[in-house]
Amino acid sequence: MRLNFLYLVPGLIFLFWAAVHSLLASRTSTFRIIEWSLLTIFVTATGDLMLGQVLHSEAISILVVQLMTPAIIPFNSIYFAHLSGNFKHRPYQTLWVILPAMLFTASLIITSVYGVANINDFLERMHAGYKGDTLFTNGAERTYYAWSVVAFRAVMAVEAVIMIIHSVMLAIKFRFKPTHWVDFLFRNRRMRVLEIQVTLCLIILFTLFLKIILHAPMSGREPAWVTPLVIVISIVDFFFGFFALFSAKEFISIPEIRTAFRFNYNKECAESVAEEVILDMIGELRGESLTHVLSRLEIQAGAENPGRHIGRSKTPTLSTTVLGPNPMSRDEESLLTRFQHLMMDEQLFLQPSLTLSDVSERLHSNKTYVSKMVNRTYNLGFPEVLNILRVDYAEQYIRKHKDSTQDEIARACGFLSASSFNSTFKRITGYTPKVWAARVATNNQ
Repeated sequence: MRLNFLYLVPGLIFLFWAAVHSLLASRTSTFRIIEWSLLTIFVTATGDLMLGQVLHSEAISILVVQLMTPAIIPFNSIYFAHLSGNFKHRPYQTLWVILPAMLFTASLIITSVYGVANINDFLERMHAGYKGDTLFTNGAERTYYAWSVVAFRAVMAVEAVIMIIHSVMLAIKFRFKPTHWVDFLFRNRRMRVLEIQVTLCLIILFTLFLKIILHAPMSGREPAWVTPLVIVISIVDFFFGFFALFSAKEFISIPEIRTAFRFNYNKECAESVAEEVILDMIGELRGESLTHVLSRLEIQAGAENPGRHIGRSKTPTLSTTVLGPNPMSRDEESLLTRFQHLMMDEQLFLQPSLTLSDVSERLHSNKTYVSKMVNRTYNLGFPEVLNILRVDYAEQYIRKHKDSTQDEIARACGFLSASSFNSTFKRITGYTPKVWAARVATNNQ
């Protein structure tokens, strides 16, 4: 089979990023899984081309690809689970490979019985565009074609659809929005690394699915649309491997990319790595420059966090609690900071039926420990903190959506029902939502 070097590009891109990751991201918690994923995709994307040329046997190269390809889906699933901070080994992650493994075993048996040379001759005829009786000379070739070509393509198409559904469910769960990309690309705002990677993965999966469905396996000549499709896949592959370097950071912005390479660490060594980076940077600055940088950071911190609050004036603000008089261990302070991030930046409180167990799982902490931290910090139970956050959000939502019904407001703010929203809002503010909205409208006139 003639080697088309353009088809090697996607696989070589993943090989390149696998090498870069081994140099720059070896301390991230996702390093091992992303490295296996990148190398597996490299073998899958280039195996039937490079091995066929090296071994002069397309039959053997196809077997290698059939062996490696099924691992891509569970690898990516585990990678996304790491990025979402919710990794747990689940049986279905390994069940995904059973059917493709059966197909590989069947192909191996057929290839061994019929002979590698005979299979190579059959594949040459297939790529040359032979059809019907001129393609199939016996039942063994028909069986090989059914298992190794048609059935395997069908299984991989189904697995691609499964991964697409899994990615869409992640997008719904974490409230991914197209406007986040606009903010990230043109307004230098931060975006979840998970959202970036899931979006890029969806593009890759859709293009590969189209190629599997539209490109007939018996065609002897490549359609004209395959070349631009390969170019698109190559570009998206490049950025997928690039942003995987920032798996240690939950959020990233374009300006942060310049320095984020130095912060590839996992939670266990975060403190020591940060210390190394700071000391290294201080050593490169003169005294006046260092003073200027520190003062500028102090001004920016005050401007970016102007006393964000979670509720009524009786409740301590999130920012003042961190700097407040309550003595806190380093671990507890870190837990509080991450709790604030989940609530204020990710607005996790908008998820209906959110429980303390859900939050503890996201924080990788113990449920009892998180509950004590919340009680000690705010002198409130976790449910009441959620209610205050939701009511605060409801006040903003009512101001912006004056024509919304009470049901719409309740759903938008994380309440399960309008009645629950109404009673909670009245208990915290002293007014029903309608009365509160009317008072705001009167004061604005």
